[in-house]
Amino acid sequence: LFIIGISCGLIYLQKDLVKNINMINFMNDYPVSYIEKVGNSVIAKGRSDRNWVYISSDSKEELEAVKEKLKIDDKCFAIIEDWMIPILTKGSKIKWELSTMRFFVPKDILLPDIKHATSDLKTDDADFIYQNSDYKEYISVEYVKDRIKKGLSSGIHSSGKLAAWCITQDDGAVGFLHVLPEYRKKGYGKSVTLDVIKKIRNEGKLPFAHIEQENENSIKLAKSLGFKEDRSVNWFEIE
Repeated sequence: LFIIGISCGLIYLQKDLVKNINMINFMNDYPVSYIEKVGNSVIAKGRSDRNWVYISSDSKEELEAVKEKLKIDDKCFAIIEDWMIPILTKGSKIKWELSTMRFFVPKDILLPDIKHATSDLKTDDADFIYQNSDYKEYISVEYVKDRIKKGLSSGIHSSGKLAAWCITQDDGAVGFLHVLPEYRKKGYGKSVTLDVIKKIRNEGKLPFAHIEQENENSIKLAKSLGFKEDRSVNWFEIE
């Protein structure tokens, strides 16, 4: 059931690209089963690794109305702003939650040159990437493979071994950034991140990332590349 068409929803969401970039990218790349506009708010439901609920809203009253559109099996929420959480979780228990700050690279930012040789990742790299991830509770090997196939990626090899990597998430965010401990302080993280940012720009899209606020090293790297802080967003699952 489509209360409004996906194309109409995308056109409306693009009026505020930075605010709605996650939702726009997800709707372009994954099956959307439901989308509805409530006043100036939009709710969309779709599936990547989980069945996700996305909501764009600036009004508490409209969000209350949007909540009425939720079904019993709508458990996982993506890119939810802080003020929305008490409304959406009222009467429910949160099973898990991930909170981050969203950063984006404005169009006028000039990017430095990439200092290391990089290459696209292959699906054969998925197991190794998963085993070295700090976020195993949120992802799976299948999800990593899916993102390597559908998204943009960059890796650096040293002596035949994958030493650093970066892949876009299901909403197009720059993510999965990881450098093996023995290869750190060489600038590898900066190079793979830059490579992915440039690939995103080459597609005419806006580069953005989500970083946990206590991750000072990643925030420092992001700011050095021209990322600007936007807002706090959250993923969570209710029981």
